[in-house]
Amino acid sequence: MAVSGMMEENMPFSVYDVTVPVMLHGLAVMDDYLLHAQKLERSGSLDPGSVLTSRLAPDMLTFGEQFAVNCNKVELHMTKLMNRNQATSRNVAMIYPALQGRLLETRSFLQAIRPKDLASAETRVYQLTPPVAPGWFGGDDYIRHVVLADFFFHIAVAHAILRHHGAPAAKKDYLGHLTPHSLGGFS
Repeated sequence: MAVSGMMEENMPFSVYDVTVPVMLHGLAVMDDYLLHAQKLERSGSLDPGSVLTSRLAPDMLTFGEQFAVNCNKVELHMTKLMNRNQATSRNVAMIYPALQGRLLETRSFLQAIRPKDLASAETRVYQLTPPVAPGWFGGDDYIRHVVLADFFFHIAVAHAILRHHGAPAAKKDYLGHLTPHSLGGFS
């Protein structure tokens, strides 16, 4: 495909490239969402902690649970991809400092992962159990259709809960702190 007279090169992405930096970026977005929620509550329009216990529907997780569950799932999915003993889900108190601490722990966990830890993850087969999607999935499908989709689902729900309460969180907040990167010869 020609872009401004240049040919596009087919650059492969590693499993590391499409998981670890993406998740670190998403965790930063979630950290910002906690700040949005606290600011909303401090404005006096909502009771303290009320955003943390809000949910979009009766059968969905609360705002606070979106954070705790997403951190647990990041560790579970990534240990599975690294072919290691799976991490144990942890309970987190539904208070802002505890959730912020859990985000920091998860960030540290991700920062310790090296590309070699995820070597060949896309070639393995992974078993999923109900209720999500029972059966076996090839690595590429597991990463694209389960790991990343699951991760972003919790961020999107947290975003929707914030918006429901009137927080001024917009698409740019969901996209996070983007910085331009070099596009080869383009800038």
